[in-house]
Amino acid sequence: MPIASWIPGRLGALAALVLLALSAAGCAAAARALPNDTLVALEAGDAPTLNPLLATTQYSQEYDYLIMDPLVGTGDHYQPIPWLATSWSASPDHLHWIVHLRHGVTFSDGVPFTSRDVVFSYDTYLNPATGYPYAGQFAYIKRVSAAGPYAVRFDLKEPNALFLTEGLNLWILPQHILGQVPPAQLRTSSFGEHPVGTGAYVLRSWRHDDEILFARNPHWWHGLPGIPKIDVRIVLNDAAEREAMEGGEADFYDGIGSATYELMRRQDPHLHYLHVPDLYAIFMLTDDTLPGLRDVRVRQAMIYGWDRDALVNRLMHGDAQVATGIVPHGLPTWHDPNVQHYPYDPARARALLDAAGWRVGPGGVRARGGTRLAFTLLLPNGGAATSDLAADFQADMRSIGIAIGVKMLDYATFVQDLDGRRFQIAFTGWGGTPDPDQFTFLDSSQWSPTGNNTTHYASAAVDVTLRQGLRELDPIKRTAIYNRMQQLTALDPPVIWGYDLYYRAALSPRVNVNGAALLPGLYIWNDIWRWRLRT
Repeated sequence: MPIASWIPGRLGALAALVLLALSAAGCAAAARALPNDTLVALEAGDAPTLNPLLATTQYSQEYDYLIMDPLVGTGDHYQPIPWLATSWSASPDHLHWIVHLRHGVTFSDGVPFTSRDVVFSYDTYLNPATGYPYAGQFAYIKRVSAAGPYAVRFDLKEPNALFLTEGLNLWILPQHILGQVPPAQLRTSSFGEHPVGTGAYVLRSWRHDDEILFARNPHWWHGLPGIPKIDVRIVLNDAAEREAMEGGEADFYDGIGSATYELMRRQDPHLHYLHVPDLYAIFMLTDDTLPGLRDVRVRQAMIYGWDRDALVNRLMHGDAQVATGIVPHGLPTWHDPNVQHYPYDPARARALLDAAGWRVGPGGVRARGGTRLAFTLLLPNGGAATSDLAADFQADMRSIGIAIGVKMLDYATFVQDLDGRRFQIAFTGWGGTPDPDQFTFLDSSQWSPTGNNTTHYASAAVDVTLRQGLRELDPIKRTAIYNRMQQLTALDPPVIWGYDLYYRAALSPRVNVNGAALLPGLYIWNDIWRWRLRT
């Protein structure tokens, strides 16, 4: 996923403190029975593909960070830094850019990287026949052309505040491998199983749903990464992941549940821990075209009727924040607390439904004009915690007259159903970028399948703010625009607000992050080339 821009604030300071603590930590534990040249990482799910054109899941994006490079990287404070590009310049109106490329870069198969790969990559991402799901984010790019073997010209339709941090942050594809594949066939090509990039690592082996092994790229332009091999093991159970870390069988485990995290901190203090506000908002995604859900009063009632305080306190052990809107608390520079809030108030929820004409019928389920307020909730299978969350949501909705069926799916099927809009309500989230822009998720021009607006939410007023926010280059004016966007979406919520996450991870004492910043919203692999293993 492209990384957006960021104005350094409290989050940057937290990350710096974490960086210092992890870099300074010594190896106090007993020797690990792990290979000296291999970092063992635990993940809760596999990647469906490593094709960047299809990288819509967390795991696909994480692993592509190892294999692929963008033109512009992301620094320790989310600022754009030279990567495959060494420098760039813009015309006074910010409509024309020249990007200068790094010399001496090769793909992992030894073929030189040039401007032809950049032009091919952007033409491919933006070609409607390719079907790249995030293409709508880059519709402002008018033309990409070579200005020599190591220079590229970008012509924009309009200025865009995220061009440097998002527009130039796409992974560069190998033209010599994919250039002869018709655009419509790129998404199904074997490249997803056998990727070639300019990144720090190469794929060595892959047993789906079990293990994926990476080795450092001997051709990498930045020099050899500090860790020769990365062994990612797919472990679908929190308890098994915790036991592997505590037993010295793994080095890294992130996305830790709140209960597991507290248990690990008590039982295994020799591990190093990371706990900071995350950039993700979790919610119930709704199909806003369905009878009932397309009525904003129903969505408002469902937020009032969901006891999210109980969810945070009981299921999350207090280690989350009740969401108040579209921008998570983890973005303090952009998060506007002065919007319409939805405290738990089932009486108000019932009153809203009454006013909307939904009357309680047989079995306590409301109906209007022969249509019942009954929906199916999709969730990825995540064990007892996910089941408890579903049961609590089901009970809360039942208390206000809405029937909820529950359907648990394996992760791959869950993602396919979301992408294909085969859902009524789905437990998911979005975010991960340090910018408040939500154009691809909320703008009415971005309805799936051509965009990422899977709710099919539509608000002309919200569209105006989303488009203004992208065009405005002044940070102060952008803040005012996105405050307006938050106020509008608080009154007309596109989804059922849930909670904002904290990012939790554990590292073994033998891991030395060696100055790398571990920042929320940046996949941990972003700077893993800096890491070292203590022996």
